[in-house]
Amino acid sequence: MALFHPRHFLWTGVLTLALAASHGAAGQDAPRTIQIKPAAWSATGGDDMARLRQLANGVGWEFEPNAQTTAGLKQIGIKRIRCINVDPLQGVFDAQGRFVVDAKANGGLVAHLATCRAIGAQPHVIIATGLHPDLVLKAADLKSKDPSLLGLVHQATFGPTDWGKFRSYCQAYFEYVMITQGFAGACFEVANEPDAGGGIIEQPPKAGPGSRRAFEAYFKLYRNVAQTAAEFEKAHPGTKVTLGGPATTWAFTFRFGDFNWQEAFLREVRNQKVKLDFIGLHFYGNLTPLTGEGGTYPSFADMTRITRGWRDSYTPGVPIWLTEWGATYHTSLEPQSLHNANHVGAAWTAAFLNQMLIEGIDRSIYLVTTDLLQESQGKWQDVWGWPALFTNPTVHGTHPKAPYHVFTMLSRMAPQRVEAMSPGGTVGCLASRDAATGRLTVLLWNFGYRIDEFGPGAELAKTETVMLRVVEDERLLRGRVRVSRTLVSQTVSNAYDLFAKGQPIDQRAELQVVDQGVLRPVDNALYYGFALPPSSVSLVELTPE
Repeated sequence: MALFHPRHFLWTGVLTLALAASHGAAGQDAPRTIQIKPAAWSATGGDDMARLRQLANGVGWEFEPNAQTTAGLKQIGIKRIRCINVDPLQGVFDAQGRFVVDAKANGGLVAHLATCRAIGAQPHVIIATGLHPDLVLKAADLKSKDPSLLGLVHQATFGPTDWGKFRSYCQAYFEYVMITQGFAGACFEVANEPDAGGGIIEQPPKAGPGSRRAFEAYFKLYRNVAQTAAEFEKAHPGTKVTLGGPATTWAFTFRFGDFNWQEAFLREVRNQKVKLDFIGLHFYGNLTPLTGEGGTYPSFADMTRITRGWRDSYTPGVPIWLTEWGATYHTSLEPQSLHNANHVGAAWTAAFLNQMLIEGIDRSIYLVTTDLLQESQGKWQDVWGWPALFTNPTVHGTHPKAPYHVFTMLSRMAPQRVEAMSPGGTVGCLASRDAATGRLTVLLWNFGYRIDEFGPGAELAKTETVMLRVVEDERLLRGRVRVSRTLVSQTVSNAYDLFAKGQPIDQRAELQVVDQGVLRPVDNALYYGFALPPSSVSLVELTPE
């Protein structure tokens, strides 16, 4: 069979040009043929498409969301919003040591919750990242203990000075979010990256990253929050506080620190019989490859495998959540940060969502909603480097960044995963079908980019010619089939490319349809071919007429 035989298609002008370009771009290379059958298929033994949507339905709230970002989050099916930098709650301790929330003074948290309410999402609240002023250690608290530490009190926030009051504060937090505000399905995660200096220590000096002292301080903090959660559940029958930790950078103590925090945390949870509803971890793509070798740390697949082993030994059945993730942890305008904004970040996002599915991750939360706004030489600028779904509204207006389109593509996919032969090389794919309508969707990504931890990285993939071959599908092999293909690439559906070229960010930043046409089956199969550029993602939709 010729690669692009005219009798396979009822050509449209757009489709003809696309296929001609595809053939020229690939040169003499044979196409990556992907054979697709309507038979149900699963990589996990469960509902892969439902799990993928769950992996792609969480995001952090910050920095400057507005009505447009709220609509955009609703459009892609966001169901979980991570609320960070909303601690401590404003309020006072009464004479009995009970904490009373001042609802009027907690505007930041209320704004987060308002977005949750607007899109039908539940909050994922980061608790115990700060301390109420009444619980913060002061120099006067040390005079009768260790005068040598007086000069170190201002190094950081130390405390709490009263664990009973701290638990009362946590109880009030649970009540305010879950009962007063009505978010019974809220989740709470204790602290943020305590292994990298984000934890709270009772008293100075500060503890080093990855140190035993930092771990012991974090576990005491977690244990007190968990104790409060268990007591709150008993006091409110039928209410469940979903609580997790340790919210670590994860990769760090695979190579550095006094020991691996993840194993130590899960072991102590078991030994001390502490409440744990999910294991919260963070991961960024510039740390290590998704699979294979290379980098300072084990691959994502290896770290997940090892962590699953500890989970199964110490806390069997507790789900693993990635509560922060993105293509790179850098967030500046430097080259190593911009993969969070461009087509490379989009292709990595598609590959990572698929890898999380394979590795059994239960939920995940993309880092943030919009880019950070910052002032430089008297002018406001969009930092661009954050793993964010939208540009900063104040600078450019609200526009989707390239990774957002991957979430859009997933939200458009049919509900039942079906069999699709792996194409090999740097091309990955997922196929799904709607049994009621016969509609077939195929998500494809071409990802081979080496994202370095500190350098700009390198493109290792090349343009690939892809041929979809659909067989044994009575609905699609019956007659005319409408085809539509959307694309994210270096020059298509890429807001950052427009910015880098000095062009206005406009409708071209939206997800673009690059092929449309009508196909007919031939020789008991339906064929569709196209070019997949390096670091790109395509969604093909095939609908019987």
